[in-house]
Formats: sequence, C-alpha cells, structure tokens
Amino acid sequence: MCRSMKFNIVLINIFLLTLGWLSPIRVFAEEQIEFTPEELSYIESTKETPILIGIIPHVYPLSACPVEAGSFKGTNVEMINLISELSGLNFEFTCVPIEQKTPYEALMNDEFQLVAGTIRLDVFEKNSNLLLSDRFCDGSATCIAKKDTNPAVLKTGKIAVMQGYQAGYEFSKMQFPNHEIVLYQNNNDVIQAVNQGEADLAMISRYVGIYELQSPFYEDLTVLAPYQKVVDSVVMGVNTPQNELAISIINKTLAAIGEDEYNNIQMTYIINNPYNYSFLEIVFKYRYFILVGAVVILVLSLLIARLLNFQKEKVLLSNDTLTGAYTDAGFELQVSKILARSNKHFFMTDFDISHFSSYNDLYGKEQGDMLLKKVVEIVTSFLCDQDAICRSYADNFRVISYKDSITELLSDIERANKILSQFIDSSMRFNFGIYPIDDRDIPISKMFDYAAMAKKLAKHDSNSYIQIFDKNLHDIQQKSTRMLARFDQALLDNEFVVYYQPKIDVKTNKIAGAEALVRWRYNNGEILPPSEFIELFERNGQIQKLDFYVVEQVCKFQRNRLDQNIELFPISSNFSRVHLFSNDFIPHLNAIIEKYNLPKSCIEVECTETAMTYDSEISITILGQLQKEGYLIAMDDFGQAYSSLNTLRSMPLNIVKLDRGFLLVTMDEEKERAKTIIRNIVTLVHDLHLKMVAEGVESVEQFMFLKNIGCDYIQGYYLSMPLDESSFITLLNTSLYIIKKE
Repeated sequence: MCRSMKFNIVLINIFLLTLGWLSPIRVFAEEQIEFTPEELSYIESTKETPILIGIIPHVYPLSACPVEAGSFKGTNVEMINLISELSGLNFEFTCVPIEQKTPYEALMNDEFQLVAGTIRLDVFEKNSNLLLSDRFCDGSATCIAKKDTNPAVLKTGKIAVMQGYQAGYEFSKMQFPNHEIVLYQNNNDVIQAVNQGEADLAMISRYVGIYELQSPFYEDLTVLAPYQKVVDSVVMGVNTPQNELAISIINKTLAAIGEDEYNNIQMTYIINNPYNYSFLEIVFKYRYFILVGAVVILVLSLLIARLLNFQKEKVLLSNDTLTGAYTDAGFELQVSKILARSNKHFFMTDFDISHFSSYNDLYGKEQGDMLLKKVVEIVTSFLCDQDAICRSYADNFRVISYKDSITELLSDIERANKILSQFIDSSMRFNFGIYPIDDRDIPISKMFDYAAMAKKLAKHDSNSYIQIFDKNLHDIQQKSTRMLARFDQALLDNEFVVYYQPKIDVKTNKIAGAEALVRWRYNNGEILPPSEFIELFERNGQIQKLDFYVVEQVCKFQRNRLDQNIELFPISSNFSRVHLFSNDFIPHLNAIIEKYNLPKSCIEVECTETAMTYDSEISITILGQLQKEGYLIAMDDFGQAYSSLNTLRSMPLNIVKLDRGFLLVTMDEEKERAKTIIRNIVTLVHDLHLKMVAEGVESVEQFMFLKNIGCDYIQGYYLSMPLDESSFITLLNTSLYIIKKE
C-alpha cells in the first residue's frame, strides 16, 4: 500500500473518530506473515505458557497498570495486543515494579520476559545479554518548567525524573551535568515537583507531558523545548534461544504493521481516551464560577475532602499482589485504625527468613514465591479478626496482633515456627523481633523500627530466633540516630581512621599485603569498631562515601611508600554490595587511583561472597571489568553463603578468603571435619589458579595446619592485630619477619 494512500486513510480515521465511529480503518496491508516452523511451534507453545510482558506504570497514555487505571491500558498495550492478533503470540501483562528497581534490573531478575515501551539506549544496544526488537514508534523527552523560568536556571538547579525512566535519567546526566537529579515514584510527582518549586525542571516523555499538562493545575507550567531528538520505543528481552524466536516473530509482525499503523493506533487511542479530568481539576478549572456562593463552596469542599480521603485510603489499603498481605502503606493505615478502635494490648512483630535469596537461587523464584505465600497463609491462621499481616518487601513481614500477654505471643510464634520450618532447608531459619506496644504516642513507623531492631538481634543470636525490644535496644537506636546525624561532619574531621592488618606469605614468612580496616575515633575520644556502624551505614546508603574515603587513605599510604622507592604490595579494601549496583562505582574508583598515579594492582577490591551472589549477573559484569582494568578481586567469607562452589566457578576472582568460622570450631569431631573441608578448599582454589587467604588465625596450631596444607597467606591475631598507620609503618621498618618462635 503506497504511503499517500496510508496518509489518506489516516485522515479518514480522524473524520470517522470525530463522528464517534470507534472502529477506524486499519492502515497495514493484510498480507500473510511468513513464519518458520520453529517460530510457528513457539507461537503454539505460548497458548499454554504466555509470554510475560512488563508494562511500565505511570506513563499514560503510553501505558498504565491496573492499580492506577483499572486495567492495562495505553498505546503500547494496544500495540502489543495488535501484535498478538496478527502473529498468534499469547501475551500476559504484569506491572514493572519501578519503585523497587529499574525496568532493566527487573528484566534481568527474570520477573518477566519482555518490557513493552522502553527506550533504545546505547547501554542496552551494547549489552549482549539483551535482545531489542525493531522500533514501533518515535518519541522524545520533553523539558517542563514554570512559565517564568529564567533561562539561566538551565545552568544549575534540580531536575526531576521518574524512577524507572532510565532514558530520562541518562539524558539528564548528559545534558545537565551541573543539575542535581531527584527521582520520584511517578510522573505526576515529577510534574508536581516543578509545580510546587521542589525542582527547576522536569524530564518527561513527550506524549505523557502533552497528556498531563492538560490538567488545569499545571496552567503555570510550560514546555521549554524538546530534549532529545528521536528515541525508539521498543520491546526488549533477555538473550536466550526462546526470546530470540519471540523477538524474530515480533519483528516480522512489526514489519507487516508498519509505522503508519502505530501512528493510527496512537491517534485512535488518544482521541477515544481524552484527558480524564478529576473532580478537583474541574473545580479548579471553574473556580471563579464556584465562588458565587459560600454555601456551594462549603458543600464542594466537603465532597472534595471525602473524595481525597477515599482515594488515599483506596491506594494505601492495596494488598501485596503475590501474597495478599497488606503493603507497607496499607499496613500502617490499618495499624492506626486497630489502635484507635481498641485499648487492648497489642504487639508488633517483625520477621524474615535467613538466606532466602540463596533459596531463590537454588530452587528458583517460582518456588520462592510459593514459600512466601505459604508463610502468609500459616501466620494468618494464628491471627484473629482484629490482627493484620504485612509483607514489607522480599521475605520481610510485619504483624500486629492482640494477645493477653507476651507469653501467649511467644507460644504462638513457637508453634508457627515449627510449622514454617517444615518448608525451609536446615541452613535457613525464621528470625522474629517483637515490640510490645506500650507507648501509643510514638509514630507507627517508630514501632516498626523497634520491632526491626529486635529482629536484627535475633538474626545475630545463634541461640535464640526471637528477641523482644527493651530499653537497651532503644538506647542503641538513639545512638544510631546520632551517628547518622554526625556522619558527614565526621568524614570532614577525619574521625574515621584506617587500620592495617598484615597478611603473611606462608612460604617466606614475610608481610605480603594487608587489609584496610576502618575505626571511628568518635567525638568523645571513644574508638568504635566497624561492627557498631558498618551495617548502619549500609542500610542508610552512607557506606559508599565511607568505602571511598578508606580507599583514598590507602592510596595516600601507597603513594608515600612509592615516593620513598619502596616496592608496593597489594592492600585490600572492603566494598559493600551497594557499590556493585552503582553506575559510577568503577569511574569513581579509577578517579581516586589516577589522582595518586598508582598502579591498579596495588589495590585489592574485596567483597563478601554474600554481596557477590546478591545479583550474580551484575556482580560478574562489574567485577570482571575491574579485573580487566588491573585490580585484584578478593572474595571474603568464602563458605558462608549457600552456593559457594557455584560462586567460585562463575565469579572473576584472584583471591579467596576462607570464612573464619571454619577455624572457630572446638569439638574434636567437628574440628577434624573442618580441617578436611579446609584442606579440600585449598586444593580446589589452587586448581583454579587462585590464591587462598585464611583470616582469623589465632593459634600456632591453626598456623601450622594451614602452612602444612599449602595455604598461601595468613591473617589474624596470632600474627598481628590491626595496627594504625604509624604502628604499621614501624612494623614494616623494623622487620618483615613477624612469625612467632615456638
């Protein structure tokens, strides 16, 4: 069909739609699409196992999920339905959880097979793990600002971007390098940020911007200019044989449909679905007429208040789609209602499952989801009508329950734990933290914190899986709050001090390296060990600043030695899993090394096995890149996680650090078993051409055993405790032989 004829049909469609005819003429040619036998077989298989497609929420009219629009809607959804109609592929929709992760991360986590309506970024095209279909529409990002915005503000300020809108985020960094990028959960919040003065600019999809700016609430906003010329809206999937077939079928169907048909679908959909003014927007639009009488204003105000409360309650009380339990927000509202209705004695319980991520790795996400649903089912059987359960995130749950006494609650938890333990492996367990609600004046969020603090103690207590919050925990929480408030100033004041613990080459008895360990010289002179603040900073995101601070101190130390013509040995520095998911981890680390003009081999990047296995695909990519650039990669606490051998096989490593737990056993029978395991681990590590470090060595017996079985390096109090920089330099200058004489 020629292009002019297609254009004429589009004009006819506009006429028909204007008259209310809701079935426009299609533009694409009705020729038969030729599929290969393999493709036809795959198409047939989707009738029983549909392709799960992630729909990005909050970008209406392009796409919207049921929680916000009643069903999956939008031009991208219409396009997918048309592809299904023409190809025979069977699709099932799910919502991309952009509040917790980017669409790319959710895709790589196998939460679905394809993403509908994402952006063809360079990072995707270069990623061999992804497949991208041909484009099916053109679009562009748009800059929104207040009408009175001074063009000079473009040089600096804040720019709002929706979390999950990866293209907008990347483009913003590139085009506005001096702006602070602030992420919001949805596009409405992004526009509101500009409207309310929280941000100077908003980066938003052109189609979404055109739709949303029809609201009278945004009459003070304007579009400054298109931000990106043309971007491609695509479907992308993980690079597997089945997904290759799916993408091939989709591409053939897209070729048959043609770009004009997508434009026709878009035009049809937008005309049939004009901007839906909310009641508040109508009131605002005609506010001058409403001001005619005070009585009308009062009535409308009451109606608006009821409408707002209804909408807020409707959203907050939404349930977790997997388990049926309350979400965080819904649970908090339900708790406030429960406590307001009754003066009875209630308890807040927080619990989770140790090593749940390893369970997912071993048995698969589907089996893990079944376990989570079973947990909610069993716990609910112990609750009465006035109690409630919440799945906060992943394998973390909260329960509010009425009990006559703490003894009654503990009895219920013990009985529930016996049932729950039947569904998990012996290496796993449930951890419970309890807060007796004896102060109803504190915020509900604080009740959550107190129960979570008790649970944290339970997780680290090998003798008890239940802990009850008391005043000591409250004091700990207060101390944590003070430490967080002081963190930035403490960095500026150099209160964090790096200590060095030597590593000894077993063959030569010489110092062959060291591990950098941080201490906090607190403002009252107290020296805090890392166990008192590292986990706190990991939870609150400050750990990245601290880790890079430690690396910089290590680089200063190495630079001073190099300036004295002293041969360098590698010093390991610890990094949390937060770094492995940070886009600027490698550039930031390189910048520090280049600042001091050091070889990258003098820095050993050390991560725990648990951190590496949290998302193994991302870890392999990041650590592999670091290794190619010349850094040494060390895996700490080997043997602590659930799937150690698999990790050892797949991770790019230079050094393996044996978990000190193998050396801590005291029972003779267990000690012999531990020695057998250690002996075989050393052999395995050497067969893989890696080096082995044993840490936590505290006796001559342990040292001699490790030396005899060929362990490469030793670290522990038997040889030397961690030393401040001055003491470490003295040790290096005094003697490189520090093995005790027996």
